[in-house]
Amino acid sequence: MDKKFINNKSAIIILHEIYGMNEFIQKQCQRFKETGYDVFCPDMLGKQPFPYEESTEAYDYFIKNVGFEVYKEINALVYQIKEKYDNIFIIGYSIGATIAWRCCENSLCSGIIACYGSRIRDYTDLNPACPTLLLFSNEDSFDVRMLVRKLRGKRHLSIMELDAPHGFMDFYSKYFNIQQSKLAEESITGFLKECTKVN
Repeated sequence: MDKKFINNKSAIIILHEIYGMNEFIQKQCQRFKETGYDVFCPDMLGKQPFPYEESTEAYDYFIKNVGFEVYKEINALVYQIKEKYDNIFIIGYSIGATIAWRCCENSLCSGIIACYGSRIRDYTDLNPACPTLLLFSNEDSFDVRMLVRKLRGKRHLSIMELDAPHGFMDFYSKYFNIQQSKLAEESITGFLKECTKVN
């Protein structure tokens, strides 16, 4: 976890993909720090990041050693830092996005952002208690439109579908899509501004 610099009134918890704390995630942390947020990025794997070529091994490691119940630890982190911040956001990518979605019933959060969380489809019964933005890749391994239909209509929930493959925001990945990534980043920036409480 990053060292705590309690200089700002808003914090972001960033949840990494199956690969762990790789360069893409580190760059995301840096980007949000530069825009004025305190950033917490729990290392859920507790090991060196996997290379992209080892996606199967990375997924197996995550399922065996971490699992989706880790969302309870993320909620505990929210409770731990809440008194220091007016706003706490959670942003997750891929597996991290599903974990972020599992935290959406935590009303202490000011907002949740989940970027291409494929396994969200296993948790459609959740009802967000805070503003929640889901960004889906239309070119994913499952029926995205069916999932979107199931989720639409829930309170506090906004959904965006982007014409790009899973992982399209990761500029180190072969699936990176510059146009759709830019659209997603603009949406995230707007969402964060909209959800930020000014005291």
